[in-house]
Amino acid sequence: MVDSERRGMITLLGKLIAADTINPPGNEWRAAKVVETFFRKNRIKYRIFEKKKGRTNIIGYIGKGKPRIIIACHLDVVPPGDGWKTNPFKMKIKRGRAYGRGMVDDKGPTAGALIAGKILKRLEKKLRGQVILACVADEEKGSKYGMYYLVREGKIDGEYAIVPDVERGMKRITVAEKGLLHLKITSFGKQAHGSRPQDGVNAIWNMVEFLNLLKKHRMKFRGHELLSDPTENLGVIKGGHAPNIVPGECEVSLDFRYLPSQKAGEIIKDIRGMLSHVRKKNKKARFRVEITDSQKPVEIDRDSILVQKIRKHAKNVIGREPKIEGLAGTTVVKPLVTGGIPAVGFSPGENVAHKANEYISLRELSEFAKILYLVCLDMLT
Repeated sequence: MVDSERRGMITLLGKLIAADTINPPGNEWRAAKVVETFFRKNRIKYRIFEKKKGRTNIIGYIGKGKPRIIIACHLDVVPPGDGWKTNPFKMKIKRGRAYGRGMVDDKGPTAGALIAGKILKRLEKKLRGQVILACVADEEKGSKYGMYYLVREGKIDGEYAIVPDVERGMKRITVAEKGLLHLKITSFGKQAHGSRPQDGVNAIWNMVEFLNLLKKHRMKFRGHELLSDPTENLGVIKGGHAPNIVPGECEVSLDFRYLPSQKAGEIIKDIRGMLSHVRKKNKKARFRVEITDSQKPVEIDRDSILVQKIRKHAKNVIGREPKIEGLAGTTVVKPLVTGGIPAVGFSPGENVAHKANEYISLRELSEFAKILYLVCLDMLT
């Protein structure tokens, strides 16, 4: 990458970071405006899609025909939280690192992908296929307004996809992701005066009975070569209004990450079994189970041509071949693969996503852009 392109990438990155796209509420239109200006300046054709106003997805197209390689980045970020030493929405460069919210997840990789697209645009007439630069909304909250919307409504399609949202400094290519299941459990009781608890039904105590069973629960599963064991997490608990009121309602939110050998329905069945056990002990206990998010595990062929090309060019640029791994978390790989588009995760950056003082190495980001450029050029010429 020449100095002018590196400077352009840094300028672009600063503008993306300055666009506040905290999700919720998202407001991805702010970052999409930056991308739109970039596409226009570099004469890259593009389209804008919105399932909801302001939740903007902007997609650029270089070349035409097949195969089509999607590079799928996301424009939304999580809240900055506490502990920042700099303004999280004003890029700060220090010792070769750029700091700001979204540097790794996912505005740094977005800037790198766009610069790779800019270079490929110069060779557009030589391409036998198409590069699709997808900058999407709502990744941090389930992709309802982003990639799931685009795939389900036929707004995006391709033969291959690269998702730069897995960190690890380009040391890994992820070809599998665990399933995700989010449940909201509500315990219903009867409100009463705190001095007369016998007049009410304490929804919190009934929930505690269930949670004690859940804490001891162990999921049944068959191990996976690339994925760690399944996990369950109690993420949120809400209940009660005051110490002198018997609580009439209590709510918990649970997170399960499960393997291809498991099914979401089996996990829900186990949960209902535990709730039934509580009800047998206390006839007045009542519960409701709601599924707030459910995404199946996905996996693609680890020997695919896309994986081979990424490994080849990563070795040429950074001197090592990325390892083939699985991912415990969730990215837009899921909606792509479930929509029939083979997708892998591959990106720059250390394990600092969602943390205070998030940063990315500018040298690494330049190398990432070069690898993307070489992979697309190799596959489309």
